[in-house]
Amino acid sequence: MNAAKTSKLLSSIQVLVTSILALFILGGFYLAYNAGRDNLIAYILNIFPEIAIIFGTLTPALILRIKHRSQVPEGYLLPLFLLFLSLQTTRMMPEIFQYLNISLISIPRLTIAKRFFFMSSYVILLFAAVQNMKNVSTSKTGGYVVISLISVLLIACIMPSNSNQDLHNLHDSVFHMLVFLLLSAAVLTYLVSFISDKETYHLNRFFTFLFLSVGDYLIMTFDGDSAMSLTGTIFFLAGAVMLSAVSPKGY
Repeated sequence: MNAAKTSKLLSSIQVLVTSILALFILGGFYLAYNAGRDNLIAYILNIFPEIAIIFGTLTPALILRIKHRSQVPEGYLLPLFLLFLSLQTTRMMPEIFQYLNISLISIPRLTIAKRFFFMSSYVILLFAAVQNMKNVSTSKTGGYVVISLISVLLIACIMPSNSNQDLHNLHDSVFHMLVFLLLSAAVLTYLVSFISDKETYHLNRFFTFLFLSVGDYLIMTFDGDSAMSLTGTIFFLAGAVMLSAVSPKGY
């Protein structure tokens, strides 16, 4: 399957995921509205960063579906990156379930899913960044990606979700540090590719993925910190706008 067809398949999956999440969001919004103004404001503030991620990734994904021109491995890795970013927002399900008064999945399983999607996003971004390096063979990229995602799933499953808050915070700190290292490696690889080629196109991608990844990392890591969440949301939306602008030309 070539990059264009893969991009369309992944964007179709993302549209489906976004539609399902949007239904849950609207259901929670309706019940929060009926519960009173204070509940509605609290609900909106809690899930707004996730809403920004959902629709901030959907727009460039749809653009890629319509105007996908690339046949290189990065061409299908980018839609996969966007899909994983949107799937990270499943972490807001407990908040929505609270308003809907339902429980479809346990908290420990949601924690595993959140960790998997979070780390996988930056594994994919790192592989995408490597495609821009000169003299790098891309023939086995798909196999490496699959192996890496399986490894990430094992890490997400093995890492404990302790009821002890101190241990939970320690495990989360270690996990977020691993994700930060992946993020840094991916962004630096894009920067090195620009320094190597001196192409404005690579510089644009560097800033695009810098804003996207930093914004997403702040949102996902500093949950409950309003200032950091707002900062992350601004960075993420800026990256999403930039990606929407460059996607038809370069991907």
